[in-house]
Amino acid sequence: MVHVPQSNGVMNFLKDAVSKAHHTRILFLLLGMLGGYLILHPYTMFVYALMHVHKGQGLHIHLNELRLIAFAAFKPAMLPMVISFIIFGGAIGLFTGTIIDRNRKLLLTEHENEKKKIAIDTMKELMVTLSHHLLNANMIIGGKVRHSRKVVTNKDILTDLTVIEEQGRKIDAVIKSLREAIEIKTADYTTSGEVKMIDIEKEIENHLKQT
Repeated sequence: MVHVPQSNGVMNFLKDAVSKAHHTRILFLLLGMLGGYLILHPYTMFVYALMHVHKGQGLHIHLNELRLIAFAAFKPAMLPMVISFIIFGGAIGLFTGTIIDRNRKLLLTEHENEKKKIAIDTMKELMVTLSHHLLNANMIIGGKVRHSRKVVTNKDILTDLTVIEEQGRKIDAVIKSLREAIEIKTADYTTSGEVKMIDIEKEIENHLKQT
């Protein structure tokens, strides 16, 4: 799981997504209602006419009759049935718009997750590279501190060596925490909140306790 800071960019992205979803559903609702009025209702009347217009042993219907059937679908007397088909078409349109919007959200979510995965993988590769060099340097510093302890008797210098050793352990803890990070949490680096840093304080404390 990746935690993203609540920045203006993220909020604007969410607002745009909600707005697009709203517009998509309204658009398909209106298209469905229009389709119910212009297509579903006339088609139903045409099929009904074909089922009931019989002459002799066969089915005979002329072009003039087709025209009359088509115009009859839009007569004021057909308003109750027209309203039913408009509602039915609108329901189909709304359902279709909802499915399309849902699929789009799934694609967006998949895209965002892929971007976050790439960011985490990149960070891990960076940490492996940094840790290789920093841990080697820190190991040499630690060795020099232990050697200096054996040859130095001045209490002030010994105190300074202890501080250096403690900070060296903290560097180790920082590197291990970054390498083992499976989620990204951020904290403000400046009081204005414009600059962020990765928050690994708890992880560092746990590694320090272990050492």
